[in-house]
Amino acid sequence: MAALVFSEHDGVRLAVRRYGRGHRHLIALHGFGRDGSDMAPLAPALGSFYTLHAFDLHFHGASDHPQGRAERPFTPEEFAAHFVAYVDQNGLSQADLLGYSLGGRLVMALVREQPQRFGRAFLVAPDGLTGRPWYRALAGYTAGRYLYRVFIRHAGGFHRMVDVLHAMGAISAKRHRFLIGQTDTTEKRELLHDVWLSYRKLGPGTEVFARTLLQHGKQVDLIIGARDRIIPPTVGDGLVSLAPGCVRKHVRDEGHALLTPELGEFLARLLEPIKKGA
Repeated sequence: MAALVFSEHDGVRLAVRRYGRGHRHLIALHGFGRDGSDMAPLAPALGSFYTLHAFDLHFHGASDHPQGRAERPFTPEEFAAHFVAYVDQNGLSQADLLGYSLGGRLVMALVREQPQRFGRAFLVAPDGLTGRPWYRALAGYTAGRYLYRVFIRHAGGFHRMVDVLHAMGAISAKRHRFLIGQTDTTEKRELLHDVWLSYRKLGPGTEVFARTLLQHGKQVDLIIGARDRIIPPTVGDGLVSLAPGCVRKHVRDEGHALLTPELGEFLARLLEPIKKGA
């Protein structure tokens, strides 16, 4: 059973679930629409080496839902400051990072902003490694944000478009289910609106991320599912080429749902050289 605590900084509280009792520390960030409990399957394999600090992101789980952030998005400095404060409050000099899907994009933002305070990073099926012009257009301009607000109340047109694209073979059945499943209620669409707009300044910045890795000698393990229809396995090739020697790419025979006990065992094997040298 995870211990649930709260991390407070600058008037915002984020819930944190702690797993394991390892002497090293791993901050873990989950995917969209989920919460920190998604990291529990990793604990049996990693808990003797790491203490896992699995955060609920803003608007998720037991964390705060800060008002007005769609209009006043989190800056990279502000976002990183919360996690640096948490590291300081717990008497740590540094913490490693793990981010899954949306959490992967946020981990990249933390490393870019505060490379001295965060160590090794694990990016698991990360969002943010490829540019999305449509997302930048919708999130970055007033007209686009207006369309987001319309979408919350009137999603029928979007769903019909997704159905047509699926019927034409332009999107896979799995992506079709994903898009409909993430937007089939007003509550889900509001979450999508709040998260995408509030976090719009936190990525992708792949080239800056790569330069940061090279400058500070950071090690990143990029884990992708071979059958992932959301984050395809070719994602990350650009990052590997931009930061040779810093990024190792691992393709697993799985889909997008990678947070499993088997992943924990795989990560534990990656950590064996560190354990032996400890």
